[in-house]
Amino acid sequence: MFDCAIVGAGLAGLVAARYLAERGLHVTVLEARDRVGGRVENRVLSDGSYVELGGQWIGPGFDELLEIIDDMGLETIGLPARGNLVVRLRGQALEVPSKEDSPALTPFEVSDLGQGLLRLRRLAKRLRDDVAWRRANEAWLGQDLRRWVSTNLRTQGAQRRFGEVYAAAFGPMPKGATLLEGLHQVNSGPDLESMLASNGGLHQKRVHGGMAAVAYALADRLGDVVRLGAEVVRVEHDDRSARLVLADGEIVEARQVISTLPPRLAVSLPHQPELPVWRGEAADKVAPGNVIKAFLIYERPFWRDLGYSGQSSADEGAVRVTFDTSSDESERGHLMGFFEGADADSLSRRSVTLRERAFVDSVTRTFGDVAAKPLSYIERDWSAEKFTGGCHGAHFAPGVWTTNGPILAEPEGVLHWAGAEYATRFNGYMEGAVRSGREVAAVVARNLA
Repeated sequence: MFDCAIVGAGLAGLVAARYLAERGLHVTVLEARDRVGGRVENRVLSDGSYVELGGQWIGPGFDELLEIIDDMGLETIGLPARGNLVVRLRGQALEVPSKEDSPALTPFEVSDLGQGLLRLRRLAKRLRDDVAWRRANEAWLGQDLRRWVSTNLRTQGAQRRFGEVYAAAFGPMPKGATLLEGLHQVNSGPDLESMLASNGGLHQKRVHGGMAAVAYALADRLGDVVRLGAEVVRVEHDDRSARLVLADGEIVEARQVISTLPPRLAVSLPHQPELPVWRGEAADKVAPGNVIKAFLIYERPFWRDLGYSGQSSADEGAVRVTFDTSSDESERGHLMGFFEGADADSLSRRSVTLRERAFVDSVTRTFGDVAAKPLSYIERDWSAEKFTGGCHGAHFAPGVWTTNGPILAEPEGVLHWAGAEYATRFNGYMEGAVRSGREVAAVVARNLA
């Protein structure tokens, strides 16, 4: 019997296994896929370069992840090149100079901010053009502007940058300012979106060789502890131990279990006895992320010749943000983008050819005809991944984490849960997965002692 069996060889599972193994405990990691990494994955291209199909950005405060990277002897790299941001608004591409002293934004915060500014502009236009709508929504328009910002922009970085852009356009946001007052200012002042100079704020790092190199290194250190192709299909547990039934019928027994599956997948796994009803209800409120991460591969990074960074933001189109993720190992240009939300829902049911056409159309409208003929198209539709069910991470609507997050992370006897969605800090990020894996492993080690 193992001291602890860990379900899933993503960052959380590998970090938890490392913590326990270093303390002399008998551990096994059961991974259903034929690879480690979970939502971290590389694909090597024909020229030897690679694209990162999953998580890749290391942001400020990712201290524990950086410590692991250093301990594994890996190196971090910055953005491939500097240049200006391209913002496409109402069909017109605007070039925005980079701002080197901007506070850091992650790629997802850039996308979040762009969508929030678009929402605000559309509301301002409706306020101006639709008197009946304004009268019918008078009470709603009287809400605190800061409350609207915190509700409609989900990431702290986007909320912070919104305040900076707003202050630059109209002065500091007055305490108690209403949404109505904010919309009047948007209608009468400068275009907030054209003021979005976020390129210099993307002070992110990546791992040389891809983030998957971190997972590979952790797994190599663990050796035979990690088992691939070991799909858990049933969990039988009591107050002293658990029996994990694998797809081939094998039984793995352990005194403690750590599941690193996302909430909905975790509770959908058959348990005997069954998990409490409240846990399933809480997990059901945590919608999985819905993202198709895609790449266009070009003969060379043409955007650099034009003085652009490769980062762009648009107010319409299937792909609304792009980033240069070209590799030093190749002369080819890698332009990365996301299909998100409703676009991902719709396009996920269509053909790969159609998604490629939609991506090419989006970047051609931003960068011009030079972007019209990529060498190839690569994608990962994470919602179609059986053992993931969505990416980047689960989406917590306002108030959901406060009421459901902490209880989802609570153990159930010998059963424990770890991962990005269960983290109290950096929730939804790789750093959150690392911290959650270590913290839950510490609890398990105390229990076993």
